[in-house]
Amino acid sequence: MLGQAIFVGDHAALDFLNTIAAPHGEVIESISNGETYLSWLADAGLLEPSEVQKLLMKFGKPALDRVAREARELREWFRQAIAKSSGTQVRWQTGNVIAKLNPILAMDCVHRQLEMVGKHLTLIERHEFTRARQLLVPVAQRIAELVTDGDPSLIKYCANPPCTLWFYDRTKTHRRRFCSVAVCGNRVKVAAFRLRQQQLK
Repeated sequence: MLGQAIFVGDHAALDFLNTIAAPHGEVIESISNGETYLSWLADAGLLEPSEVQKLLMKFGKPALDRVAREARELREWFRQAIAKSSGTQVRWQTGNVIAKLNPILAMDCVHRQLEMVGKHLTLIERHEFTRARQLLVPVAQRIAELVTDGDPSLIKYCANPPCTLWFYDRTKTHRRRFCSVAVCGNRVKVAAFRLRQQQLK
C-alpha cells in the first residue's frame, strides 16, 4: 500500500527506516519508485523541494526507479543492523557498516555557496547530483551520523506490539516508549483498560 511518509523518528536515519511501516497493521511503502523516493528526500529535508522536478527530468524514470530499489535495499540492510544491535548495549558491527556505507559516501559531490538566509549571509553546503546513484548519499550520510554520533541506547522500537516504527528518544528522562503517545500510547492504554474490565467481570 502506498501512503504518506511517517516522520516520528526524531532522526532522519530512523525516518528513513520508517519509510516502510505497518502502524495500523497494513504495510505502507513510501519509496515505491524513483519519484516517491525524491519526494521523501524533499519531505525529510535532505533535498531541496525545487530540485525534485529537475532531477526527474535530468535522470528519467528508469534510472530513478533503480535508485529507489537500491534505497529499499539499503533500508533493509540498516533494519537488520539495528535489529541485531538494538537495546541498552548497542554495538554496531563496524566492519559491516564501513563496507556498506563508505562506497556510497565516496560518491558525494558537494559545493558550498553564499546565500542570504533572512537578513544574514550564510555559507550553505549543497550536494551536486551528476549521477542518479548519488541520491543515496544523503541517506547514507544520516545513517553514518547516527552510527558515529548517536547514543545507541536511545534508538528504540515502539512499545505498541503491532507497530513497526523506530525513533530516537530525545526526551529529558529518556523514557519515551511510543512512536506517538497520541496514537500508539493511547491504543496501549485502551487495551490495558479493556483487559482490566474483563478481569473484573
